[in-house]
Amino acid sequence: MNYIVSFENGIKTFSFNQPKKKNPVGIDAFEGLLACLAESQQDGTKVLVLKGEGGNFCAGADLTAGMADSRFADVANFLRNYANPTILGLRKAPFPVIAQVQGICVGIGFSLALACDMVLADKTAVFSQIFAKIGLATDGGSGYLLPKTVGYHKAFEIATSASMILAEEAQKLGLVNHLFENQEELNTQVSQIAQYFVTAPSLAIAAIKENLNEGFIEHLAATLEKEAVNQGKCFQTQDFMEGVTAFFEKRKANFTGK
Repeated sequence: MNYIVSFENGIKTFSFNQPKKKNPVGIDAFEGLLACLAESQQDGTKVLVLKGEGGNFCAGADLTAGMADSRFADVANFLRNYANPTILGLRKAPFPVIAQVQGICVGIGFSLALACDMVLADKTAVFSQIFAKIGLATDGGSGYLLPKTVGYHKAFEIATSASMILAEEAQKLGLVNHLFENQEELNTQVSQIAQYFVTAPSLAIAAIKENLNEGFIEHLAATLEKEAVNQGKCFQTQDFMEGVTAFFEKRKANFTGK
């Protein structure tokens, strides 16, 4: 299983579980998270914690597994059927969702963190909209969520440069609510904040989240569809094939604009 779900005393935890690969997310994990979100509206979940096993949050889409899965062949429909409903599900969930980030948080992993209500991280965290590095556009809603968080001009820079953002800078940019020294401190603080939401007035918290998202969801949904269309186009380019090949060969890509 490429993910782990646990539930105790109102706190649900969903963990990406491919630690040897730094927790890339594939279709099975999206399906698992969608199921988790649906079940959590019926089983008394008060707060959901999203994290990764083995010291990393998520290394983006699992391209290796995806290329071998026919459901990934049409990337636009893959996004529409799996990634986009997950992003919207995180936003629409009537309970807080906390991203607990250590290590690598890139690509659609970064998008998933942006879609959460709070991002808590330790100083090992590194964020990147890495898509452009392999000739792709943004997806997972980051085309809307990122400029909403850091402003358009900084979002353009982050997305087009595919640069790595260290934990301290991420906090300054507003990408991280709270930054902690190490894993032990992060675990403790996530537990304390999650416990607060367990005992907080859940109906009021749900209403606050709904209020904050009023008008937000509609624009996010439109951006997710635009991303699906544009990512589908990017997947058909020579630049994407060169980008992926260079990534696996650990060399600089030679993009030609074709």
